Amino acid sequence: MGITERRIEFMSTLDELCRENNGPVHYFLVAERLGVSKWTAYDLLTALRDEGYVEPLYILNDKGSGRSTVAFKLTDKGKDLIYKDTKEENVTKLSEEMRTRLKSFEGLSVNELLQSGLKEISSSKTPVLKALNISIVIFMLSQKLAVNWDNISSSYQILSKSIDPQSGLLGLTALLIGVILAKAGINKYGNTVNSKIGFILNKYKEILDELSHKDKEFLFDITKEIYTGNILLGEEE
Repeated sequence: MGITERRIEFMSTLDELCRENNGPVHYFLVAERLGVSKWTAYDLLTALRDEGYVEPLYILNDKGSGRSTVAFKLTDKGKDLIYKDTKEENVTKLSEEMRTRLKSFEGLSVNELLQSGLKEISSSKTPVLKALNISIVIFMLSQKLAVNWDNISSSYQILSKSIDPQSGLLGLTALLIGVILAKAGINKYGNTVNSKIGFILNKYKEILDELSHKDKEFLFDITKEIYTGNILLGEEE
């Protein structure tokens, strides 16, 4: 039958529900979310199963009857398909949102930036957004402290090509934090930055541990977008 937009919608919805419920879900939940009959949902998910995009699991009824009910989740093949289909669109959308956020931080002092940044991090609804807001705070600190990007661009280029997104993310973050701390240590912002940056880094590590490999890949792409913008512009207002 081929992969139509409708099938992508079903797989994306199934994956979203599985994330919300921390495991495979019954087809009637997919039907309810999409506003179709449960039999329509079952037939389409069964067809996707036959093509290797969806996996059924039989779960014992919790009422003790001994009967099982069928639930579904995406296979790796299914996840690869919907991730590839939505990745470029999501990267573009989030990149625009992050650049808007960066603009909103431009006129803030270092103290204000840290206060506002920590507030944004704590109020973010998903781990990916929390991590992205951390990247923005670190990015803006580098701007406020006039970090010389020419001196670290070669290290950045190496780290940004990492095939392991977690190592790349931690490497990029550690690189910037290192030069930020060195810069802060020789000016009036030393105490302010030192008191907050350790918390931010520990929080970042915790968030990465919560993310799936696909989420880390997505986060790595957006983070590189944020940091590359700084390197390419290389301007101090």
